[in-house]
Amino acid sequence: MQKICFVCTGNTCRSPVAEKLLNYYFKKANITQIKVCSCGLNVNKGEDINPLSVLALKDYKIRVKSRKAKQLTKSTLKNCNLFITMTREQKNFFPKDVTVFSFGEMVGGEDIIDPYGGDEQDYKNMAKQIDGYCQILAQKLTKK
Repeated sequence: MQKICFVCTGNTCRSPVAEKLLNYYFKKANITQIKVCSCGLNVNKGEDINPLSVLALKDYKIRVKSRKAKQLTKSTLKNCNLFITMTREQKNFFPKDVTVFSFGEMVGGEDIIDPYGGDEQDYKNMAKQIDGYCQILAQKLTKK
């Protein structure tokens, strides 16, 4: 089984949105052999997903009641096959023997915009960018 882990800074905005959206597309396509998770490089322990991320996901009919931020750990590095960062710079935090790409590299696009500190529209714009990237990625990963 393949396990993909999305990674951002705090695991409250971009990476959990990417996790939820890619899982949505896999569920819709009845893909069960690929699991998706997310974590952060610098997590505030116990912090919940940003309410504006939850609001942005509602536009895609995805409901999130609660989701605590998760820190990238040695265990995560060992248990996932592929790491996808939200920016090219975030790849620099990974050991050389780990398979890691930025989301933009995976789909031929730019870094994912960071909405942290922004307003509702900033979060909706971020979710829209991630949604487009997830659709492309889902197609790439499920091609026979």
